[in-house]
Amino acid sequence: MAVASIDASASPGLSRHAAAVVRLTFAALALAALILGYHGLDRYFVEQQLPGRTFLNLLYFDLQLFVLGADPLQDATDFPLTLQIARFAAPAVTLFALTEAVRLLLATELRRMRARNARGHAIVCGDSSAAAALARNLAMAQRKTVVIRSRPIGPLEMRRGNLLGVTGDATDPDVLRGAGADRATVIYACTDDSATNVAIAAAAGRVVDDDSGPATVYAQIHDPDRAMALQARRLGVDAAPGLRLDFFNLDQLAVQVLLAQRPLEPIGPDLPRLLVAGDAPFARALLVSLARDWRLRRSGHRTRIAVDFVRPGAVAALAALHSRYPVLEQACTVTAHETDVPTLLAEHPELAYDDAYLCYEDEEYGLQVALTAYELWHRVAGTVLVPVDRLAGLTDAFGDEYGRPLLDQVHGKIKLFPKHSSACDPALIAEDLVERLARLIHERYVIECREHPGEPTDPAALVPWVNLDEERRGFNRSQAGSIGTKLNAIGCTIVARSGPGDFTLSPDEVEQLAQDEQQRWLSEATAAGWRYGPTREPWAKLTPYLLDWAELPHERREKSRAAVRELPAILADAGFQVVRISDPQRGRTAHLV
Repeated sequence: MAVASIDASASPGLSRHAAAVVRLTFAALALAALILGYHGLDRYFVEQQLPGRTFLNLLYFDLQLFVLGADPLQDATDFPLTLQIARFAAPAVTLFALTEAVRLLLATELRRMRARNARGHAIVCGDSSAAAALARNLAMAQRKTVVIRSRPIGPLEMRRGNLLGVTGDATDPDVLRGAGADRATVIYACTDDSATNVAIAAAAGRVVDDDSGPATVYAQIHDPDRAMALQARRLGVDAAPGLRLDFFNLDQLAVQVLLAQRPLEPIGPDLPRLLVAGDAPFARALLVSLARDWRLRRSGHRTRIAVDFVRPGAVAALAALHSRYPVLEQACTVTAHETDVPTLLAEHPELAYDDAYLCYEDEEYGLQVALTAYELWHRVAGTVLVPVDRLAGLTDAFGDEYGRPLLDQVHGKIKLFPKHSSACDPALIAEDLVERLARLIHERYVIECREHPGEPTDPAALVPWVNLDEERRGFNRSQAGSIGTKLNAIGCTIVARSGPGDFTLSPDEVEQLAQDEQQRWLSEATAAGWRYGPTREPWAKLTPYLLDWAELPHERREKSRAAVRELPAILADAGFQVVRISDPQRGRTAHLV
């Protein structure tokens, strides 16, 4: 059985400054007692003419004062003043040290009990910078948090975040139990190794059971392709008893934060033209998110933004992205340049950009390009943005809206974006695959309505996702969450998209899934309080579509069929594709499509 130890913090009754003053005071008292004791013993030996007056003997007797006695003083009553002071000061220091040790032991046991008996808390597993940032953000949100690390958490860090710390291996179910995992509401696996994070999720599944209540485990996967593959497998199965599992990639989340802070809008009258340079996964995630963002914002479906993609091997990397994400071709005209940024600018003096993003695995090189390629400053109307993680400490040096810059921003041109610390947001991580698919379902619905304005539509449903009412969002989430079940019913599943091939549902499959979807929506709407009415009246929760499939009007049934036919395209937008694995009528395995 692995042993989990709890880290102790400083005395809860004292402030950090007061505790430091007390400790320094007793340290000074200990030094004074040692000096005065030695001096007093020396005088005492001289006055009493005692033998053995050597340095080592006096030092030994001096140290004995700290344990309430010294051999030459057992029967004596008349001492020099310095020795009298040392006789009381030394035991006082010993008493303080014993008291502090007992307090620390009691605090350790108290924290062990608090962690073991915690309820409704969050658990963060890992020694990584992402785990530390996530724990800080949870603590800032006043969320009770237990941190599991392989090395102890310092008392200063624990006081700052009001955290409970468990030292141990988070892949061990016993360590998770020691952190109260069976009563936690959420567990984050954020080590520097993806396989370890998956192992933590598996261990949590053994700890959390039906009686523990619903819990969610989020496992960080560092490689975006592997994250997609695991998400695909997760969507295809029902939730484990008492446990909900999802995988997240910080680069993908950081891109969402970046575009929320800096939405894509043209600076001039022309369509935006962007420069995306670098070999980091962040660059690939940025290209896809830019395409999705522009597709939703553009006024006409034929308008595309222009993007120059610059990196060694750009052609092959772009081809892989095009095959996986059809939205790139729908919303962007991307040109691959297998060179570096200074060379591109020198060979093409006509190129100019609204914004530039320098996304390199080698962050120092990306920053160097931003600082030294001065021609880029003239060619970019907006900003030259450098996403950083290891160099995130330099962000403040270039200033922001809250601080005065220490380094020249070149008239605001150069911006550093701390990608991973920005992405370690519990609310953002909670937007799991089902949430993202629900958002895509809504976005495609909005786009479809804009491109076919003649069809009657409720204006309240054509707003951005963040402004959509919670009930409609809930319906979209339920629809997204049932995708795996629908596909399993027809002998299909989803995988990470690896090529441009399209999947088409047969007419019988479309009919079956449309009927299933209508029945699912009917049950959910009824549970939400909707009733049948001849006309749709949202304020009264009346709808004419609260009917069984056979009673639905033709146009509503056709709309349901169209939504089912859109399913492969929705999944393609998210980077997935449908594959056929068996024939449900005959119960045999078939080839992948």
